[in-house]
Amino acid sequence: MALYKLERFAEAAEEARAALKLEPMDSVALRYLARSTLGTGDIEATVSALTELLSSSAPDAATGIRALLRSGEVLAAARVLLVDPARIADCDPELLQRIGVLLRHMASRKQLDGEQRIAAFDAALALDPDNTVLRIDLCRLLLASDDVSSLAAHLSHLAEPSSRQAAAGALLRDIVIRGKKCFREEQLEQAHDWVRLALLLDASESMQDLFDRIRTRRLSHVRRSLVNRSADGLEQTTGLFADYPDDAGARSLHARALIAGRFYAAAVALLRSAAQKGNATADDYVQLARACRASHDLEGAIGACFDALALHHEETTALALLSQLLPNRQ
Repeated sequence: MALYKLERFAEAAEEARAALKLEPMDSVALRYLARSTLGTGDIEATVSALTELLSSSAPDAATGIRALLRSGEVLAAARVLLVDPARIADCDPELLQRIGVLLRHMASRKQLDGEQRIAAFDAALALDPDNTVLRIDLCRLLLASDDVSSLAAHLSHLAEPSSRQAAAGALLRDIVIRGKKCFREEQLEQAHDWVRLALLLDASESMQDLFDRIRTRRLSHVRRSLVNRSADGLEQTTGLFADYPDDAGARSLHARALIAGRFYAAAVALLRSAAQKGNATADDYVQLARACRASHDLEGAIGACFDALALHHEETTALALLSQLLPNRQ
């Protein structure tokens, strides 16, 4: 304590840490560790100390949070507060309101860099998750940053029709423009991401039609890559199948790429899963037969051929495989 009063902050912090080795939850030592590290400018250590202090002495933690605010460390103060907002609210309800106001002000300051503003928005929404206006403002910033994944996550929080309508009015036009631009420029994965985002706000037939056109073109491009034996063929089919897990064409292409890469067990697992769900096509069974044959499962391959023929009596590849497999049957 004496070292802190003498503003010998680094030594005071070490003294506090020594005390905490003997008594890890000593609230007095935690309080002085937070104050001393704030004095040295070690904000991460201050946040850590105040987080520990919060569990044993919320009023002392609230005092430390206010000290962070006086130092201009709004985001650091919010990080401590968000560990347990209810405990702080019980001892200092005004502090929650103050931090909420400061966070919203920080988020609206366009002179700050985007990362700081996004962090302020996220913290403000953690305190006020139902604030539609705040969330839409954050979505505008994410849209300007082309951050599709974060934008999708925040739009999914807008469950009420009125909230979705407000978001659509603010964001839909620019989202669709980005999606169509990517489609024209053959940036098909990005086009998919943008238009899928647009569908969250506008499930109209025209939007679904654009989504389907993108999928059809992606399937065509990936099929061509496999025919040409592109080095990244498996990577392409993995992304395609991740985006369209229920599409038989995407599943077939991914199975073919797995077999070409000699990942036979993965191909068998993929195709048998489709069969168990009742979604398998004749081509799925043909690919399953190929994978089973390559992994020396003769009976599995023969069975898959018969399954293919049950769905398509004139499946020529299945017939050709059977003519090769049956003579080898014991």
